[in-house]
Amino acid sequence: MNEPQEPGQINVEPPQAPLPINDIAGRLKRFTAAMIDGLIGMFVSLPIFNHFGIWEAVKNQQEVPASVSYGLAAFGVVMFFILHGYLLFHFGQTIGKRITGLAIVTLTNEKPPFAALIVNRYLPQWVVSFIPGLGPLLAIADVTYIFFNDQHRCIHDLIAKTKVIDLRVKVPVAPNSLVA
Repeated sequence: MNEPQEPGQINVEPPQAPLPINDIAGRLKRFTAAMIDGLIGMFVSLPIFNHFGIWEAVKNQQEVPASVSYGLAAFGVVMFFILHGYLLFHFGQTIGKRITGLAIVTLTNEKPPFAALIVNRYLPQWVVSFIPGLGPLLAIADVTYIFFNDQHRCIHDLIAKTKVIDLRVKVPVAPNSLVA
């Protein structure tokens, strides 16, 4: 705070710009976070794919046995919890979201309960991915929905009643909000 220079002089602080109201994460930051998570997942999966000969089967256009496919799916879920479980439980973030400064919150800016986050946000994506032929198309529809609404929410956000916010954007918050 500046002290007045002369007796009787009033020092008026310049008005501060109001804080933005919207802290919704931008599409590019969400994409970057998802790419980081995807690259990490791919990195830890490569040794398993090599061990089970997945690359050879794909290269030779051979079908992967169902037992291997289900085993890889189970491995993927376990690795998801190993990689992201702690951050999701404590902060509503994956590794990619943590790096980019994003977080998953409820519509009232609170950290979602872990079980609800998994059951409502991630489980539907995992289940849909097993629908032959249609799974990949539904996954694409899920993530591209972000371009068709102002809230930058994917279909999995709508199902889980969550949104992704940019923690680096300072906004006025309610006293009980977990977002500071």
